[in-house]
Amino acid sequence: MRFAFRSAFAAAALLAGCAVRPYAPDAVHPGDSRAAVEAAMGPPTAVYTMPDGHLRLEYNHMPSGLQTYMIDLGADGRVVKWEQVLDEAHFTEIAAGMTEADVLQRLGPPTERGSFSRPAPALTWTYRYQSTLHCVVFQVVFDAATHRVLEPGIYPPDRRCGPTMA
Repeated sequence: MRFAFRSAFAAAALLAGCAVRPYAPDAVHPGDSRAAVEAAMGPPTAVYTMPDGHLRLEYNHMPSGLQTYMIDLGADGRVVKWEQVLDEAHFTEIAAGMTEADVLQRLGPPTERGSFSRPAPALTWTYRYQSTLHCVVFQVVFDAATHRVLEPGIYPPDRRCGPTMA
């Protein structure tokens, strides 16, 4: 009986693993068509029309992922570039006055969303990411009324690291 249970569990885990298509941005090259991108990576998690009119394809594993890939397509529908955007270099692009849509186009969806009063009501978007600074997250604070960024992002302690991160 124990063997049958373990075998069933192993088979279920294997099938679950097959259902998740791993992103393979290293298989995407400048000049590739959108169809080639989707053949390599599956359908995007979101598609954004950027201010200059080009399309940006988003690939993320939120809410538990640590990477979000953005693939920019030129006017001809072919890959211009791709990049992993959950890092300090991209976080510095977040500025006061940006809208939630602006942040989504740059970073994709957050790991967590929250709200608080500071003394005015505010919303927070928290991004977990891979960093040499363990136990920190990147956080964007929006005015709850205007949904615009209040200040450049901050790097508070990650509460998942426990009470030692005070």
